Amino acid sequence: MKFRIDNNMKHFLVRVVILIALIFLSRVLFQFPVEYFKLALLKQNELTRLFSKIDALQVTAFLGVFFGFYFRERIKKLAHPKLNIKKSILFLIAAELTIALYYFIRAYANYFSITSGFILILIQLLLLASLAGAFLLFAISVFTIPYLKLFLKEFWKELIIFGIIGVIFYNVLMWFQKQWYFFSYGVSKALIGLLSLFYQPVYDFSGSAPVVGVEQFTIHIGSPCSGIDSAFLFLAFCAAIFALDHKRLNKGWFALASVLGLIGVYAVNILRLFLLILAGVYISPEFSVGLFHTNAGWILFIIYFLCFYLVIRKFIYVENRKKYKQS
Repeated sequence: MKFRIDNNMKHFLVRVVILIALIFLSRVLFQFPVEYFKLALLKQNELTRLFSKIDALQVTAFLGVFFGFYFRERIKKLAHPKLNIKKSILFLIAAELTIALYYFIRAYANYFSITSGFILILIQLLLLASLAGAFLLFAISVFTIPYLKLFLKEFWKELIIFGIIGVIFYNVLMWFQKQWYFFSYGVSKALIGLLSLFYQPVYDFSGSAPVVGVEQFTIHIGSPCSGIDSAFLFLAFCAAIFALDHKRLNKGWFALASVLGLIGVYAVNILRLFLLILAGVYISPEFSVGLFHTNAGWILFIIYFLCFYLVIRKFIYVENRKKYKQS
């Protein structure tokens, strides 16, 4: 059985990927000089860090792709108007300026040491508004206003539901990340075994988090490196697939695929940390613990989950198994 994607559906998925990529690249564009040049004035603190943007982007990306695949039959009916490149560029520039405004507001809070009162609440609201405005401008630049109006009219109820699911996913993910040490210990042991194939690894389990690496470069395997967030998101999406499609699923094949997929998530995280150490040794520690550490995990996970779903969908759905056997 061949997996075919309708033209409208292909446009939707491609533009979702472009949207996420633009947001990600814009984050790199603004965050890299802040981290590289250590611009303390532009850094967020506990009061201006309203939420983890990289985790929120990760949840948004997963939900966006899942939304596309689950509602693909309805999305196929929505034609995409021709993109006006000049208008798209203008909206893209406006989005970048809105992100710049976000950093300016953050710098204002740091410069005047605002830690309480009405001004702090106003600043937090402005930060949220600037991020929401930037996201909307990015979406307009990629999808166009007419398409978004049509999309909202068709899916407004589903978008509200997915928005609520996204908020729940994000908050449960934040709680889940706190239960990280058990995962970090197992990941560290596996990483030591992998490193020993090529290097003489060094490690230390006496501190608050395991330390693993080679002589030139070591990393703390803390909560972000434990893989617990990827495991949670994977299980959450498996649960979502089961809840939405349980009548169509071959339960045995789905359970087996979920177990194998979870093992794969664990392996992908170990591979990410191995590549992170290589980046620290052969490129630079700043690059490794900065941009690579922040973004490699969710990018690898999206790629893994898409490949995983496209493979297992041939086996876990009853109708697909029948077609697959007949072909």
